Formats: sequence, C-alpha cells, structure tokens
Amino acid sequence: MSLTPAQLEQFHRDGYIIVPDLFSDAEMDPALAAMDQTFYGKPFDAWLADCDAGQAEAASDGFTTSHDHETGRSQFPTGADALDDLIENEAYLDIFEQCLGDQASYCNAHLFLRSGPTDKRHSEHPWQGYHIDHNTNCLLPPFGEVGRFDYVNSGVYLHDVEDDGAPIMMIPGSHKLAHEAYLRALAAGNASGGSITDLREATELAEPAPAVGKRGSAVFYSSYLVHAAQPFADKRVQRALWTLSMCRRDNDRWTRFANPFIYGEREHMLPLFTRTTPRVRSLFGFPEPGHPYYTEGTIKLLADFIPGIDLEPYRQTLAAS
Repeated sequence: MSLTPAQLEQFHRDGYIIVPDLFSDAEMDPALAAMDQTFYGKPFDAWLADCDAGQAEAASDGFTTSHDHETGRSQFPTGADALDDLIENEAYLDIFEQCLGDQASYCNAHLFLRSGPTDKRHSEHPWQGYHIDHNTNCLLPPFGEVGRFDYVNSGVYLHDVEDDGAPIMMIPGSHKLAHEAYLRALAAGNASGGSITDLREATELAEPAPAVGKRGSAVFYSSYLVHAAQPFADKRVQRALWTLSMCRRDNDRWTRFANPFIYGEREHMLPLFTRTTPRVRSLFGFPEPGHPYYTEGTIKLLADFIPGIDLEPYRQTLAAS
C-alpha cells in the first residue's frame, strides 16, 4: 500500500493525513494489550474497575522514558514484540518516505497514552495549548518552507478514536504558515517557544479539526503542523497511540540532533548549546553559519527558542550573503 496521488496531495496541502487499514486487528489487539500492561500493569477495563472502586494507581499522562512495570517501557524499543514489531510494516515505512520526499531516518518512537478518568493533558480553554511538535526532536525553530528541515510524526491507532475520545485537534494547512505565524505571534506577545498562547489571535490559521480514526489507521503529520490536545468527553475511554517520528536522511544531522537530550537531559544540554561556539554546536548537528537555514526569520525565532544564545556569528554570515 502506498498513498495515492490524491492522498499525497492532501498531506502536502493540509499537513496531515489519516490512512486507514495500515495495520490489522490481529496486530492491534496484542499491541494494545501490551500497552495496557506497560502503563497499568493490567488490562484497561480492570484498571477502570479499580478506578471506580477508588483503588487504582495513577497512570501516566502522555509518556515518560520508563515505568515501574517490569513488562516494558514507553520509549522504543519497549521490550514488547507486539509493539516494537509495528516499525517493520513496509507500507507504513513507504508512506513516511512519500511524505518526506526522501529516504527516512529514525528520530524517535514511543507509546503515548491518555486515560479518560485521570487525564490532565489538556488546557483549560479550547483556544489554549496549540503548538508544534518540531522541538521535540529539534531545537531549531520552523523554517520558512516545508519539506526541507521539518520531519514527519505519526501515530498508530491501537483502537478506535472517536470524537468523545480526545482526538488531536489539527489545524489544516498550518504547517505552511508556522514560520510566519510564530513571528507574528512573538511580535504580539502571543507565543513562547513552540506554543501559541491564544489561538483566537492567530487569525491566519484555519479552524481546528479532530483527528478521529479507526483501529489500525495511522495519522501522519508535519512537525510544523499546529495542533493541540483536548479533554475527554467520555471519561470511560483511553487514547492509546504507538508513535514514530522520521526525518529526511539528507538532513537528519540537524533535524534530530536534540533527540538524545530531550526532557531529562535537555536541562543539562541547553546551557551548553546556549553559551558554546558555533563550531561546537555543529558537532551536534546545528547548521554552521552561512547555512541556508539561517534567515532573518529563523534568527528571530532562535532568540526565543534558545534564550541567551549568541546569534551574531549567524547574523554576520547572513549579512555577507
């Protein structure tokens, strides 16, 4: 299975696409059971019954790099074959490369779980929480064009995700507008890092749409796509995704260089990246001064994404070009 020309056009136009039937029920059933075991130590229904009785242990929102359960962890490889083997799906990998327009290179993969009864991974208001995922794997802000320095995220639906099950809210076409939208939002005091404070003020962006999907489907979306979490309308369900991020092989040095240092390690690495020299940054994949990534816009955004960084070496080469 590959994307049809119309599907690929839809991905490039909207910045995301949901592809049905990429995985079989025979793959999804054991994968979901393994994910339940990793996060709850038991099936979700049994954990839900414990919740009703006031006896359930808290389950993580989103993901962490490890869990107390001996059966697995949420970061790939998880140790559960039913989950780890999902990466071997040839059609799945082919679609990544169609979306990227190049051979794919691994960025990151993990289990992402939200549990209706305990979930807090959403903002108070529907106009809050909109962001891009790009800086999960890359410390560099969005470039002015798509398809060069962005990467592709995906989520495999281990079960049906309906409107009441907290589907991701996607803004169609926002991947093409992310660079300018963040520049305008920063100038108006309406953004911080990869987040837009108040979506109502970002009038250039379209209305969000829920990324609902059936079991065995997969959503593919640009790392520049603006999206947000929403609360569960049905607190009796969960949302379990197996996620994978892939970048173009011809630019993986700078697209994924933050990945080894995300979350717990990032607090230690960012001070070094902030104060060190351009040459040292380039050892970790940061584009060297003079690289076409650097424009007036990306330099302005870098000042916000990495506060305190000395941008003068990059400005000088920009002026020279």
